[in-house]
Amino acid sequence: LSRVHATIENMRAMPQPIIASVRGAAAGAGVSLMLACDLVLAADDAFFTLAYCHIGTSPDGGSTYALPRTVGLKKAMEIALLGDRFTAQDALDWGMVNRIVPAADLEAETDKLAARLAKAAGHAEAKALLNASFHNSLAEQLDAEKAAFIRNTRTGDFYEGVTAFAEKRKPGFTGE
Repeated sequence: LSRVHATIENMRAMPQPIIASVRGAAAGAGVSLMLACDLVLAADDAFFTLAYCHIGTSPDGGSTYALPRTVGLKKAMEIALLGDRFTAQDALDWGMVNRIVPAADLEAETDKLAARLAKAAGHAEAKALLNASFHNSLAEQLDAEKAAFIRNTRTGDFYEGVTAFAEKRKPGFTGE
C-alpha cells in the first residue's frame, strides 16, 4: 500500500494534468486512481465499485480523501459502505467523471483531450491553486492566485497569449 499511496501523492503533486481513460470495470484501487486524476473520460459501458466492503477491509489509495470531496460525504458513505456497482452515467452525475464517450471512441477522445491540453498554458499553476483551495482560507487563496498570476505574466506564453488575443488568432504556446 505504501507504493500505491506514494503514487497517488505523486499524481496529485505533479504539475501536469493527468487524464484517466476508463474502459470496463474500475473497482477498488482503480476507483482510487481515477479519483486522483485531474480529468476523467469514461466509456459509456464502464462501471465502477469501491468494493472494499466485499473483501472485509476499508478503502485505500486515497479514496476516503478524494471521494467525499468529489461526491459529498453522504454519497461517499453510500459508495464505500455498500460497495454497490454503478454506471458511467452515475459517475458523471456524481462528479466522478468529466465526460462519457462511446466505448469505440474512448481512445480517440482521450487523445484529442490530451492534444488540447498540450496546446494550452498555465496548467501547473491552475492545478496547484485548485488543489491548495481545500486547505487555504479565502485570503490565502487570493494571495496564492495573485502570486501565480504575477509569475505567469513573466512567461513567454503570457506574451504570446496577449499578442494572439490582440491579433485575433489562436495562441501558439511553447511552455516558456
